[in-house]
This record gives sequence, structure tokens and C-alpha cells, in this order.
Amino acid sequence: MRSVFVLHSPLSPTAALSALRSAIDEEHRTLFSLSGYKGEKPVLGDIESSQFRVQKRRYSRNDFAGHFYGRIQAESSGSRIEGYFDWPKWARWYMRIWLSFAVLVGIPIFAETVWNIGSGKTRWAHDWVGIVVPPGLILFGLVMPKIGRLFGKKDRRFLVEYVQHSLMAQPEQPMDFS
Repeated sequence: MRSVFVLHSPLSPTAALSALRSAIDEEHRTLFSLSGYKGEKPVLGDIESSQFRVQKRRYSRNDFAGHFYGRIQAESSGSRIEGYFDWPKWARWYMRIWLSFAVLVGIPIFAETVWNIGSGKTRWAHDWVGIVVPPGLILFGLVMPKIGRLFGKKDRRFLVEYVQHSLMAQPEQPMDFS
């Protein structure tokens, strides 16, 4: 279950989107930057109509740290900003494909290797590959996103506070970044 962060800003939705647009760099790739993106602001993002996605500018690669996805809506005293953290869509699809491949190819290889060892048709020089690699690929696909999320934990607080500061917003309730 994902945590939803709710902020309230005195700015109108149009002014809030404009303020956010000026506070972030759009994601335009370039070869001549240590982060791989044009600009120098600490946050990169994309804004479409009333929705936005922001990520912390990184000088290393961590696609599992998460992006902050949000929506700005009008309310009587300004704007309501609702947001949550999730991986980029391509990273979610990549991990689904990785795990599907690892399971569909790895389980038969693992089972055949165990069968060969059990029936005495073993060639010990190569059988360790069939025992170690398939579970390793599955384990890698399960653990890697968790490690990336752990390394990106500080980014969550930074991004919400950055959006909060940029939009002069106040949280609806105390925020839990765990």
C-alpha cells in the first residue's frame, strides 16, 4: 500500500503549476552534464495539465529510488496537492520482464540440474551453474528494487519538502517517510 501525501497551498492551481514549473528542470538528456540532464536545479520533472512527476537530480544511477507523482486540484482556499512515490513506469515493466524470464527459463534449468544430480548423471564441473544461477537471477530481481528503494529513502523527504517549499504549501497531517 502506498502512502499518499496531501499538501494545501494558498496558490491557485494555475499559479502552483507555474511555480512548480519554474522550480524544476525539465528532463532533457544531454551528454555534457554529470547527471545526464540539462540544467542545474536539484529536481527534475515533467508537468502535464494538472499532474506532475518529479525526481531528485542524481549523479549516479538508481531507478528504484522512486519518483514523486502528484496532482494539483482547486479548493476553496487555493490548491490541494496529492502525491505518492512510485518507480518509473519503465522500471516496473523491466522488473516484470526480468522476473518472468528468470522464472520461465530458470526453473526448468534448476529442476533438470537437480534431477541429473539425483539420478547420478552429474558432471560436477558444470552442474553448479544450474543450481546457483537460476535462483540467483530470481533473487537479484527481488532484492535489487529493495536496495534501490533503501538507498533512495532520503530522496522522499527531500522531494516532498521541495514541492512544499516551492508551492508555499502546508501538509494536511504530519508526514511519515518510512
